Amino acid sequence: MARGAAHKPGSVMRGQRSRAGFTLVEVLVVLAILVILFAMLFAPMIASLDMVSAGQSKVTMQTAARNALNEIRREVSNAMYIYPVPGLILKGADGLLGTPDDVSIPNPSEIVFVGPARTTTGELVEPLAPRSDATGRIIATRIRVSLADEAAVYGRNNPFVLVREEGYYDRMEDASSVWWEFTNVSAADPVRNVLSPRMGYDLPASRTVCTAPGCADRVHEGYLTECPTCAGSDLLYIHDNLQFLPERISGETLQAMANNTLFQSRHGAWAGFYNRGTFELNDLVPSSPGKELMTLGASELDPRIVMLNPSDWSVVRDSWATTDNSNTILTWDSDRGVIQVGATTGRWVSVTNPNDLNASGDGDSLDPGEYYTLNIQNERPDQAAATIDVYDDSGALAAVRAWDIVPIYPATGVLKCSGCGSTWDPASYNVGDPCPSGGAACGVLVSSAQAGDPAMPIAYRIDPTMGGAWAPAKIVPGSVRVVVWAVDTNGRIYQTAYSETTNTVQSEIGREQFSVVLSDFGQRAEVRFNELNPPGPTMLTSAGITLADFGVYIQYYYRRNYDPTAPDSDYVIRVDYSTQEIINLRLALQRYIEPEADPANPDALILPPGSSPDRVALEDQVEVRNLN
Repeated sequence: MARGAAHKPGSVMRGQRSRAGFTLVEVLVVLAILVILFAMLFAPMIASLDMVSAGQSKVTMQTAARNALNEIRREVSNAMYIYPVPGLILKGADGLLGTPDDVSIPNPSEIVFVGPARTTTGELVEPLAPRSDATGRIIATRIRVSLADEAAVYGRNNPFVLVREEGYYDRMEDASSVWWEFTNVSAADPVRNVLSPRMGYDLPASRTVCTAPGCADRVHEGYLTECPTCAGSDLLYIHDNLQFLPERISGETLQAMANNTLFQSRHGAWAGFYNRGTFELNDLVPSSPGKELMTLGASELDPRIVMLNPSDWSVVRDSWATTDNSNTILTWDSDRGVIQVGATTGRWVSVTNPNDLNASGDGDSLDPGEYYTLNIQNERPDQAAATIDVYDDSGALAAVRAWDIVPIYPATGVLKCSGCGSTWDPASYNVGDPCPSGGAACGVLVSSAQAGDPAMPIAYRIDPTMGGAWAPAKIVPGSVRVVVWAVDTNGRIYQTAYSETTNTVQSEIGREQFSVVLSDFGQRAEVRFNELNPPGPTMLTSAGITLADFGVYIQYYYRRNYDPTAPDSDYVIRVDYSTQEIINLRLALQRYIEPEADPANPDALILPPGSSPDRVALEDQVEVRNLN
């Protein structure tokens, strides 16, 4: 009994100790509840931290992109010259450069321009001048995207960044392509500033272009370290996240200036094919030697020049469609945005017997009423000319007239037919024209000059239509130029430029003057001299100078941009063009995302399909103020 009584209290104590602890299940339940509670407590905090990190990243991108865009805008707006959109011009399948199947690959993610020179204190040099080095070589600025370390491969620690460089820009070409090459001003210590963050952010390559000569397949999607076609490592990267796009102007009617010979656009500095007015539009044929790669319509950047007939608004010329029903010579200056219509024409009038005299009883070959024998040609007299108009000592043309300058001899009467003697008005007909009476027996029209008249023409008629044989044309007022020249037997050259006067009365025109009288809406003109002292050899031979040559050079400017059925109505010129006076800027900076292989080309790295990295995209427009 005693031991049993003693045992019971111990049993009670052991039971109480067992009920004071927790079972494993209870502990696990409590832990699970705590995890859920902690998750509920800290999930918003973690999400908040992620949002703060993303927000800070976006602020960083926005600040970097905005600062970079402001820097670009500031520099480009002050540019004095912007080079044409860089890139490549490649030979096509025919293996020839300069043929219609050439391929142009522009690179809008790069811009090269020349800024103005500045003083040591940063002020603009007056007058404005381009930046140059000590030797006078122009220094260009290039803004583009490149790897942070161009010697390393693309990756998280070496993303694409926005850079600004200074150097020299030169046109290069080989047997297969044409390109522009940028050389930094210092090879040892290149001038290169990075305008975007170097880590964590990216401007990934959209396309890789192989620049190796002769490569058959050059453009590839994504980023490659070598060309999969030819294994070439000379690569150009194009980035859609950075674009410098000239503003495209469509259908602008150009303002007519200078008697409808110059047509000015609202904006100059046209992008696309570069021309300073030295090539005629109709000469820009791909196969023309020396004019390779000059075909309009090769890209949307090129100007499209359309000439319209306002009487029915028909298209008489379209540079993209290569149609031309206008018979008009056109050139354009891509720096100024100016189209020039027409051409300067010069004719040489030379005397074959300059030492003969026109005096009665002197025994020389010219008697009163006879004239010096004249040659009219489109080349200098010392150059071989295929065709020459020859007027004999009676003023008659020896053959069918070939040129648009016709001498008008001193005449007290009218023109007469050499065969039948009928007379005709010299204001309507020219010496040498077939007799309007008709028939071979009537001959040609000759002058009825009398004895004592000057032996040289007192005027020249300009007829750029050649009596209707050539396309209708208008002579531009104020464009006529007259130079009288001579060479004596010792080789000494004499030359006098006559000045134009508004006095059309020939007895009142000065000795070294001329006047121009336009007729028929400017389709013809008469260049008049003093009727008693026209330019002639006696200007020098009367002073005892023996001449080897004597002549008159007449130059004028003509245009054909008008409707001959309505000669007072001029053609209208409309143009589509891209202007570098206004540049549209686009910059998109994004967080770095590990690229993956392109399923179509495992060697190329592209952004994972469906990925949407944090990015900031900014757009702006800049008007270039200092383009010259």
